[in-house]
Amino acid sequence: MYIELLNAHFSRVCIGETITSLWSGCGEIVRCSLDDKPCVLKAINVPDHINHPRITQSAVAIDRKKHSYHVEYSWYRRYSDTLPLQCRALTCFNTLKKDQNYVLVFADFTQQGFTPAVPCDEHILSIVKWLAYFHAYHLNNNGDELWNEGNYWHLSTRPDEYANMPNGELKQLAHRVENKLNTCEYNTLIHGDAKLANFAINSQTLDVLGYDFQYVGKGVGIVDLMYFLGSCLDEHALLTLTDKYLDAYYSFLSCAIKHFNIPCDAQSVITQWQALWPYAWTDFYRFLAGWSPAHGKINAYMLKQYDTVIHYEQTGRI
Repeated sequence: MYIELLNAHFSRVCIGETITSLWSGCGEIVRCSLDDKPCVLKAINVPDHINHPRITQSAVAIDRKKHSYHVEYSWYRRYSDTLPLQCRALTCFNTLKKDQNYVLVFADFTQQGFTPAVPCDEHILSIVKWLAYFHAYHLNNNGDELWNEGNYWHLSTRPDEYANMPNGELKQLAHRVENKLNTCEYNTLIHGDAKLANFAINSQTLDVLGYDFQYVGKGVGIVDLMYFLGSCLDEHALLTLTDKYLDAYYSFLSCAIKHFNIPCDAQSVITQWQALWPYAWTDFYRFLAGWSPAHGKINAYMLKQYDTVIHYEQTGRI
């Protein structure tokens, strides 16, 4: 179907190699040439049934996945081109849609001097800076046509995983944790799937590109930071290096708020988000406990943050 969509918009379509398939048969990413211009396509068509080893595909799960691609389509049509240099997204030349078929036409970042990010200190700090500027730039943006709550694991779209959780304190706290994150005075747009694999970097300039914006929407910035550090640091590194990256993030965030002349007190934003750091970890722990309770990301650092939330909920003090 996506070939027909391309043929309707371009005179010369030459499909090249498949770079990768999308999640569970939802499409593919391919190199191509459109009217003699080299580019990369993300061709999307979500099937009515998805085979996944961990997930029983309920109607909720299918609808969530379909909506995620509509959100990404909307992001590249309405938001991506407005980003400042400090937090750029992968260049999208065109967005095509017919029914549930989407085609996103991207620049090939490897031809622009970018390569996939790796978990080294320079790359991690550069992406932490990208996140801080992204969050500062979008402070108090409600994100029309995006997720009302950014990220792929938020409770309202994960009733199946919540039902799978064993009864206990974590499950009892789930709605309380969600409410704490959603009622913060300072909201922004979050990437929502800010793992290391969704960033490219120029190793000479340390410029960063973000991509895969399927779960972008409203939230608090430290949710992205939590997920990003969890994607590139193991348990030992989380226990020993997280404070360093947190300090860097808050420093970048303060500078970015001033740089963009955002009408708010930077220290007030930082103070409120600092208090929500353990809640962000606990919220992701809730998802993992219902989705894959033996997952390796349930580690000592995550459990330490969960204990902090328990202590706070019991005493009112972190």
